[in-house]
Amino acid sequence: MGMFDGFNKAKEMMSQFSELQQLQKKLAKKRITKELDGVTVTMDGTQSLKSIEIDEELLSDKSKLEKRIVSAIEGAKADLQKEVASEMGM
Repeated sequence: MGMFDGFNKAKEMMSQFSELQQLQKKLAKKRITKELDGVTVTMDGTQSLKSIEIDEELLSDKSKLEKRIVSAIEGAKADLQKEVASEMGM
């Protein structure tokens, strides 16, 4: 392997890194909101949770509320993964 082969590999890796950074910035701007049984969650494209809204009626049943929060977050993640995969052509 010659000196130029190593240079070309490094150049290719830098290009891929730059593309990944651009994708990460694009994903961070994306938002998805999922409402499920009185719990609404919003996440960004990196699956970072941005907000949770809870209907007042759920505040009296802690166990039900906890389950619905988890379900809403998991639903939002699944929707987000499908949307991102679709955008990437997967």
